[in-house]
Parts: sequence; C-alpha cells; structure tokens
Amino acid sequence: DAYVKTEGSRLHFLRQNQKDLRIELYRGLLDALECRAHNENIRTGKLIILPSSFQGSPRHMQQNYQDAMAMVRKFGKPDLFLTFTCNPSWSEILNSMEGVQRPEDRPDIIVRVFNMKLKELLEDICKHGIFGTVLAYIYVIEFQKRGLPHAHILLTLDSESKIRTKDDIDKFVSAELPDPCTDLRLFQIVTKCMVHGPCGTININSPCMRDGQCCKSFPKQFKDDTEENVNGYPIYRRRATEPVQQQPIVYQDGQEAQAIERAALRKTTLTSWFELNKNDPSARNISYSDIPQYYVFDKSTTNWKKRQRGGKNVIGRLPVVSILDSERYYLRMLLLRKSGAISFDDILTVNGLRCITFQQACQEYGLLRGDQQWHDALNEAAQFQSPRQLRMLFAMICGFGEVEDVPDLWVQHQVSLCEDFVHRYSEQTGPHYALADIEELLTSYN
Repeated sequence: DAYVKTEGSRLHFLRQNQKDLRIELYRGLLDALECRAHNENIRTGKLIILPSSFQGSPRHMQQNYQDAMAMVRKFGKPDLFLTFTCNPSWSEILNSMEGVQRPEDRPDIIVRVFNMKLKELLEDICKHGIFGTVLAYIYVIEFQKRGLPHAHILLTLDSESKIRTKDDIDKFVSAELPDPCTDLRLFQIVTKCMVHGPCGTININSPCMRDGQCCKSFPKQFKDDTEENVNGYPIYRRRATEPVQQQPIVYQDGQEAQAIERAALRKTTLTSWFELNKNDPSARNISYSDIPQYYVFDKSTTNWKKRQRGGKNVIGRLPVVSILDSERYYLRMLLLRKSGAISFDDILTVNGLRCITFQQACQEYGLLRGDQQWHDALNEAAQFQSPRQLRMLFAMICGFGEVEDVPDLWVQHQVSLCEDFVHRYSEQTGPHYALADIEELLTSYN
C-alpha cells in the first residue's frame, strides 16, 4: 500500500508538471497524433509523457538497454548468465517470523534478505573472483507471480578468464546430481530445489507442458562429454548410469519406501517377456511387439500364456516414445528388432560386447547410420499423427538430433508434413506455411 501511494504521488506530480519536464521536445509526436485524429474524425486525449527518470517507464527501460549495449561495445559480449532466486526457507527469513506468520505475510523481510544475499553474491563474484576477473556486470531484479524476487545477472570476464573449452564449461556448470557420499548437503539442495519435473506422460498437467511436450525440453539426452555450441547454449555433460528397469511408481507422502519395495517385486509385461524367453524356446523367435499375437498377458499372475485361439486378428504395438527421452526411445528401437532377449543386459549385449546405453547398442547394430533412424521415426509417426504433430516431431529431430542432411529429410517427408496446409491453401503455398510453423517451433525449443 505504501508503495502504491508513493508511485501514485509521483505520477500525479508528472501529470501536473508536463511543461516543466520539457514536454515540448515531443511536439513532433503530438502533431502526428493530432493530424491522424483529424483525418479519422476522432478526438485526441491528453498525452502524458513519462520521462526516463520514472523507473519502469518505456523511456527508462530503453535508456537502460542502451546503457547495457554501451557496455557490450566496450567490453564485448557477456560470458555468463546467472539466475539468483529467493528461497522463502532461508533461515534469515524464517527466524524473523512472529507467531503464526508465514514468509508470504512479510514481503518486506523477504526483499531485504534477498537484497543482502544478492549483494553478498555479487561481492563473491566481482571482488573474490569465483568465476575469474569480472570486467563488467549488469543485473535486473524481477518478481515472480508468487511474489518472490529473482535476479538475472550477466557477467563479462577478462581474456584470461573467458570460457573457451568444454573443460572450462564443466568447471562452472554441472547438469549432474552431486555424489551424496562426498557432498550430502549439496546433493540435498540440488534434489530439493533444482530438479525439473515430473512432467511428460507422468504428469501431463505440469505447468511446463505445451502441446504435449515440455517447453524446457526435458528429459535431456545423456552425454558423456559437454558439447560446445558457438551459436547457442552448449549441451552439458549428463552421463548415463547403468540402465535399470524403470517404471512409474505412484505413492502417497510418507510411503515411499513401501512403494519402492512393492514395485521391485512387481513384474511388467517386458520383464515377463524376458521370463517367457527363458522358459519357452518357441517364443524366442518372436519380437516383443508381435508377442501379443501368440501369447496373452495374465494380469493376475503377471505372466505371458500361450493363446488357445483368436491370435490371427490380434495386432501388437509398442507405445510411442519421444526422441527427447533418448534411452527409452532407443530401447523401443531395439525391442522392435531384437527377439529372444532374456534381460536388459542381453539387449545391451552386441556381438559379445556389453554396451553402457541403449543408444550405444543401436550404434553397434548399425541402426543409427546416416539419417535412417529419423526417416523411420517420421514414417512411423505419419501413420497415426496429424501433420501438426509431425511438424513438432520434425522440429525436435532437427533441434535435438544429429541429422546429417536436413534438406533431404524435409524433401522426403514434405507431403505428410504439409498435408493440412496444402488442403487449406494450395500445393504451392502449403510448404511455405509448414516451414514457417517449423521455424516457430524451433524457436520455442531454443
């Protein structure tokens, strides 16, 4: 309330003192508005100019932008982008609460504590040089919809401190969970405050979901090494652990251990297929996707049983997996082609060599040569997805996959990618609309 009163008083002063604020400098703008109003036979209102001295006004924002660009011209482009977020669970905030007060009841305390911690962070960065020697920095403070402040900080480093190699990136950025054995406190902080999700098929109502996909592009692909990208964000190192059986577990708070124990004993259709191949030699020549034609899954016993009749009209299929969920995607690719597997280790073993990831196994089988995997993915998706969904898939393949020949991929699948636009407009203009839609999707994927 006090801030609103203060701002209202400042706005009233500006309204009453337009002449003293050299409003005549904007006479050209006023003349243009009056001329347009005269031509359209409408009345003009009273124009109030907010000067650059009024914080938050368009001229104030433009002036700050020009200041930032002047720093770029002198010191070069920024090297690091940091986001510093207020945590309402900070002890300094909680210890200042009285009685039944909660942090959201005391925004004055929140902003004071945040401001002090921000100053301390900037001192660590600029004076103590935790990232190296800082030539220039600029930051802006924003408030989230829930009322918590956060700061976006840009840092420009000197020539000796600049990030040039992937080792330099790994020194400052980690996209992996800390080791709880060596740094338990950091592990607890990261898992509590810095883990995205759950989203995707597990939680389609997550705020990050847009058109059935995570707008933050999770889950990220596993990478043994950081990849540099001069035209955008680098792809950070995310090393894969040993593949294990993964299945969604639903539980209530406080029952995590019991839920994990029950899930460990529960068999899935895939693990039951492994058991079937161990015990039934006749099933070993049938792929996982075709097994429902010859066997039926008994949910009560969680076992596959041989069909007695009716198998000719049964069609099996595997659920579609996003290419962003890389390990499940490549596991699906292997299950479509390999029969007789008795375990996950068996799927990962190629010519006597046990691979670390399913992607590596696909490479050993030669399934990832050239762009054939992307052609197969688009051909399969074209059988049941709409053109809009196909374009989303095409954009994800181009944005996150390693495509050798993007123009050829477009040409071979242009008909299915443009089908709706061709029907709506014409064969000549349809591809242009489709390409514009793909460009917009790629922009949204960063």
